[in-house]
Amino acid sequence: MLNEKELFQVRVALIQAFLRDKRYDGILLSRADNFAMATGGKRNYIWTYSDVGANSLFITRQGEAYFVGNTIEEPRLMTEELGALGCGIKSFLWFDDSAAGVARKAFHGNLVSDDGSLGSNVHAELAVLRALLTETELEKYRRLGRLASEAMTATLPQIHAGMAEADIAAILITEGSKRRCQVPVTLVAADERIARFRHPLPTAAPLLSGSLKEQPVKNYVMVVGCFMREGLVTSITRFKQTGALPQGISDALSRICGVDALIQEATLPGKTLGEVFSQCMQAYKSLGFPENEWHNHHQGGPTGYAGRTCRAMPGESFPVLDTYWPRRVRELMGQEIAFGSAFAWNPSARGVKSEDTFILNPDGTKEIVTLTPELPAIDLVLVLGRETDVIKTPLAVS
Repeated sequence: MLNEKELFQVRVALIQAFLRDKRYDGILLSRADNFAMATGGKRNYIWTYSDVGANSLFITRQGEAYFVGNTIEEPRLMTEELGALGCGIKSFLWFDDSAAGVARKAFHGNLVSDDGSLGSNVHAELAVLRALLTETELEKYRRLGRLASEAMTATLPQIHAGMAEADIAAILITEGSKRRCQVPVTLVAADERIARFRHPLPTAAPLLSGSLKEQPVKNYVMVVGCFMREGLVTSITRFKQTGALPQGISDALSRICGVDALIQEATLPGKTLGEVFSQCMQAYKSLGFPENEWHNHHQGGPTGYAGRTCRAMPGESFPVLDTYWPRRVRELMGQEIAFGSAFAWNPSARGVKSEDTFILNPDGTKEIVTLTPELPAIDLVLVLGRETDVIKTPLAVS
């Protein structure tokens, strides 16, 4: 395993290789996801609902790294986040300048950024770097997955008929926080809302007046959580049955888990996301869903230092496991660094969904990190008509 400084050196080498290939002289990273990606999980945000953090990191094509931010953020960042990594400092008074302004004065040449504040916005081009994970980061994913699973399985027994969606969301966030995870996405839908909305924010009554009413659980509820720690994100969806399931839901839930299993099996090194997506579309059809059911929601894809680093779709050329940038890192560092990736597929249909996070190791093996063995498993042999290594446990019963 790499220590935090060694991990930082690898992450900087990835960015340095990117800069050299693209003929850029330096990059200003201000988004929270890219800041975490470049530093191995460090935090630059204050306002957690913003993509852009409160300070930045500047990396040159020579591999030098600098904190660029105001003097409010500098003491904590340099003490608790960047100090041990050997970063330089380019600071300014909070009322006197901006990170882009300071970088523009301090550095020269063809400069770019991840938010458009300095030169071209290259955020989209960094997606493949956000998806590449060292073995140290894959181990972090294993631990994060366990924490996410624990938070979910601690939440489900507390759900009962008559409980409001907002109260369920509060429990999930609390259980995540107890395990020192942020929960940047919390979706909860009870009963008919599950079929109506693919991204169901939990209903909460307005402070004064409004048409939205809080929805209580009657028979079943869907609980979705994205858990983040050290910049890495894991996603998990589970259901809790509190009464009689609507007709056909049990069968549909088994079949959508079958779709998920087929997509996971198709996620292989050497393939593109477009090729995997072709298998996804075929899986819906072969398991009895409408042929265009996948139109109603994105199907997920690679994760890492973002909820999804790239969404899979027809014809997408993004690689399942990139080999080009690891080769460039080897050339720069003079040593072999093994990289894997992580994926969170989330096929869905009316009233049902399947979602877990799994890691793809450098040797091509896969591990679901959000397993919940406390819950009953779907009989995927019956669903698929053959054996599979995939395990799905989507439903808890009162």
